[in-house]
Amino acid sequence: YGDGDDNKNKPHLIIPYTLSENDMRFASPNGFSNAEQFTTYLKDSLDYLVEEGRRGSPKMMTVGLHCRLVGRPGRAKGLEEFLEYAKSLGSDVWICKRDQIASHWYQHHYPDDLKSSL
Repeated sequence: YGDGDDNKNKPHLIIPYTLSENDMRFASPNGFSNAEQFTTYLKDSLDYLVEEGRRGSPKMMTVGLHCRLVGRPGRAKGLEEFLEYAKSLGSDVWICKRDQIASHWYQHHYPDDLKSSL
């Protein structure tokens, strides 16, 4: 959470955005060359985070996507394979949008002393 005058002194949730698990790496010189590299990297990242969660320290993984990058057919196939893999992990993985994350956090983690201001 952060606080500031732009939000009437109420805390606001900042959801991380990463350049690591991100299709922008298709556009960078040392990035992904093909969908298989993208898929492998995302799966390896997810596997590591799921194991941390199983040991009692759950994490969030965000994947940055841009229609002009991952939207290309050869790249979209990699995203599709990753999503199928993530779904196969069942209840260990929650696939959602950023607004759903925010809603969950406001419902379950909003500071108790500020709940009356919602």
